[in-house]
Amino acid sequence: MRNTNVTKYTELKHQLGVTAKAGVETLNRFELNTEASMAEDIDEMVDYSEVLVSAHAPAIVGDMRLNIASTDDGFQKKSIEVIVDYIDRAAGYPNVKQINMHFAPKHWNGLSQSEGREGTYDLLIEGIREVAAFCDRHDIELVLENNNSYWTDDIIDTPHNQVDWSERNEYFGMSPEQWQQVAVDVDRHNVGLCLDSSHVVTYAHRFPEDRREERVLAFLSRPELIRHVHWNDNYLYDGRGRTDSHAPLNKGTLPTEMHRRIKYLDATLLMEHFYDVETLEEELAFIDSL
Repeated sequence: MRNTNVTKYTELKHQLGVTAKAGVETLNRFELNTEASMAEDIDEMVDYSEVLVSAHAPAIVGDMRLNIASTDDGFQKKSIEVIVDYIDRAAGYPNVKQINMHFAPKHWNGLSQSEGREGTYDLLIEGIREVAAFCDRHDIELVLENNNSYWTDDIIDTPHNQVDWSERNEYFGMSPEQWQQVAVDVDRHNVGLCLDSSHVVTYAHRFPEDRREERVLAFLSRPELIRHVHWNDNYLYDGRGRTDSHAPLNKGTLPTEMHRRIKYLDATLLMEHFYDVETLEEELAFIDSL
């Protein structure tokens, strides 16, 4: 029997969204909002103006990863300038109230990364505060997204306990504990967290199978800090989960309890994928069942 004591997606305190790939017609049909992704030109989102409520700050320019925690002072400033310029343009849309931003690299030693290879925690906090101050002048909230773990081709099939992550390319805020602590340490009224529920699975794959559910649920241990969600499914127990799958909701193996808790967060919720209308309808029915 259907549970009649649940909240329908249309009754959520903060309206649900889906990526702009769905198109304006689909967004309006299902009364959904959207976010400008990193792949989209913020200046070309005019058709979405009425339903555009958040925007994703750039993390890469050319072949270089931005690093607002960089020990290279010039590159830290350049990274902040690129992000602030983006925010200034996003603020021109009347309903954009959140900017989503990735954490900064702690170590990034790619061949194309000629600057900004190393970051420190103190500089990360400093950089976030500077970006947050600019957001505040536009009455915009800054939300910090947990990054995925990078299971590159050379380790994609390697047992979890044989990978030395200290030698790998890494971002700050990978673990739930540090992700949450950054928001606490930044200590600004307009700074919260963005939970990416596909990224958390790539992190959980660092652990034995019997610990993975606990690890993903740990990201929800401070719900009051979470103000935005990139809501995706992923695969906790097979190799697909080592990639950032962005699977449709209820098609992966995230615990149903995690989906339920996400639904009732005091946060904007973006389904960060779109496959087709039929799949979207199935996802909305799943959300209504939670």
